[in-house]
Amino acid sequence: MTTLLDRCIGTFVGEHIGDSLGAPYETSGPKAITLDLDARGGLTFYDYQNTRMEKPEEHILPAGMPTDDSEQTACLALSLIACDGLDTEHFYNLLRSNVIGEKSVLWSGKSIGAGGTTKNALSGDLKRMALARNNTIGTNGSLMRAAPMGLWWATRILRVDDEVERRAHVKEAKDMVYAMSDVTHAHQHSKDACWLYTIVLANLLAGNEPDTALDNAEYTDPRLAESKLAQRVFLSVYDRDLIPYDPGAFPARGTAEFSLYVALYCLKHATSFAHGIEMAIRVGGDTDTYAAIAGGLLGAHYGYDAIPKAWRDTILGHDVMVDLATQMYNRFGPAVT
Repeated sequence: MTTLLDRCIGTFVGEHIGDSLGAPYETSGPKAITLDLDARGGLTFYDYQNTRMEKPEEHILPAGMPTDDSEQTACLALSLIACDGLDTEHFYNLLRSNVIGEKSVLWSGKSIGAGGTTKNALSGDLKRMALARNNTIGTNGSLMRAAPMGLWWATRILRVDDEVERRAHVKEAKDMVYAMSDVTHAHQHSKDACWLYTIVLANLLAGNEPDTALDNAEYTDPRLAESKLAQRVFLSVYDRDLIPYDPGAFPARGTAEFSLYVALYCLKHATSFAHGIEMAIRVGGDTDTYAAIAGGLLGAHYGYDAIPKAWRDTILGHDVMVDLATQMYNRFGPAVT
């Protein structure tokens, strides 16, 4: 039997694994990814070139290294634990140290990979901060780190018998998720995607199957019926023939809506953790983020032990993620029957 603790740890470790396995393929198209996977005999970790550098041949990144997806997930968990909830100032400062100061919270090297909206929001420069806040595209920079929100709220929005109390928790949870996103990503699509992800993840942590987790989303928050983003994502996820495919360029590659669609599609149609991660990466484009978001969901559903041991042993941040998930579990897990 998969325990709640197994699911919590699976969420954080699964997110890191998706991020680190997807990172070497970021910006690659699906055909190029297929060729590489065939040549390697499947999805595996390897040292790779940082193609974002001016001279990538001089910057080889180690297998299993975390990028911004895992780093910021860990930052959010650290902040929630330290402040016993969301303190946006504390979280902002921790993110700024991680992104602008390049101080990793997961391994001995630098933190890399943050997107333009996140960097602008954390820059301290008023013009750049305004540019981030007024961004007309709902990108995925807050969605990729949202997994701790699911752990924080799982029992309170799902395991409360009194309906009035439960709805109060749902409102409080939604406000917190929106505020978490708003630190760097103020666009409504980014915030809505984070909230939908939180609800589905919370349902998975409760032991629900993927179909039930998706079906329960609108029961958990009936207002999702009014969300055009949620309705478009659900329509795409339930259509098995509507397979996610690389949009071909940013910003389409990096929108919160498309990223959530990829992750939920992989959750619904995968037959194992490894299968779901590979599905996300084969989409092409923003592969590390797609696989990180999917990895959190898949890890919550299948549990830690279902993640291939070779993958668990390779990520450079494994023990930190396990510790953070365990600390969060200890705040609510023992109360769950």
